[in-house]
Amino acid sequence: MKKTLLFLLAGAFLIFAACNKDNKPVPPDTGFRYGAFVVNEGSYNANNGSISYIDLDSSYIINNLFQQVNGRTPGDVVQSFCAAGDKGLIVVNNSAKVEVVDLETFVLLGKITGFDYPRYAIQISDDKVYLTNGSEEGSVIIIDPRSQRITGVIKVGMGPENLVKSGPYVYVANSGGWASDSTVSVIDINTDKVVDTIYTGDNPTDVDVDGDGNVWVLCKGKVVYDDNWNVVSETDSRLQKIDVSTNEITEDMVIGKKGDFFNPIRLSTGGAGRNIVYFAEKEGIYAVDSHNPVIADTPLIPGNYYGLDVDPLNGLIYVTDAGDFSSAGLLLRYQPNGMMRDSVSVGIAPNGVYFNLPE
Repeated sequence: MKKTLLFLLAGAFLIFAACNKDNKPVPPDTGFRYGAFVVNEGSYNANNGSISYIDLDSSYIINNLFQQVNGRTPGDVVQSFCAAGDKGLIVVNNSAKVEVVDLETFVLLGKITGFDYPRYAIQISDDKVYLTNGSEEGSVIIIDPRSQRITGVIKVGMGPENLVKSGPYVYVANSGGWASDSTVSVIDINTDKVVDTIYTGDNPTDVDVDGDGNVWVLCKGKVVYDDNWNVVSETDSRLQKIDVSTNEITEDMVIGKKGDFFNPIRLSTGGAGRNIVYFAEKEGIYAVDSHNPVIADTPLIPGNYYGLDVDPLNGLIYVTDAGDFSSAGLLLRYQPNGMMRDSVSVGIAPNGVYFNLPE
């Protein structure tokens, strides 16, 4: 089945400019299991979200993978993607569901519902995934991807967004959603209970782990408006480091500027043993050494980007340009020194990249 599927999709393959000239196909023994998955939100209420797949050895990319295999789109506003064992979970925010696919073939296995505002997922084990949910009062929903059922609910802060695992704990950024929050919830994965609450800057939206296992938090700050949508007040956006041995904040840097409003939006670690912290601000992508954190005056990669992730193998920086949110966006790859490597057209409103690599 895998070889037949790959043959049918062969016409849809593209290749990054200036990359691998051997035209190497997707490996037939693993299908789509390993590689990079570009999450394309699609236009709001248009039901045209999608997943683009990149084979990291050959740099081949196939757009609209789910639709080509299953004959329909995943749904309205594809928010994130997560691998769990031999299954892939596509989190579809506005459709309030998770589509479960076979990772090798991308054939739909089923869908999970029972959410009101699903956001980001992370694998805990082959039979347990944590999924953030809620635009105001928030929770982490426990999913068994094998049975495609909800098995538990953990209450966290307001509007939980991204989450990351370090040791036996998961750190959840409580962004406030449609309200406001300034906390990170710490969950023990063995008991599925919140064991600590860390107070951060306003509206933490993204988290990642550096090479030492410590957690970095991106806080976009809070903007208060009056009834006519005039700005009444605005707090600083911040980059903070949590020492996981104590759950104390040991670095706290102001990174935003008054008037940047919806920035900063993304955070990712990578390069030099995952000890470079990258974040996306209004002016571009900035790089910070986690061992000697100093905010540069100018960005490493100038530009206004919607998504940011780093290949954990080679440190390539992946950024996305959502354009007008109604036509194909761009995925751009940069070397760790900030030099552009290549770019390719992907789906509508790409917001990030998920890497699934062999162990």
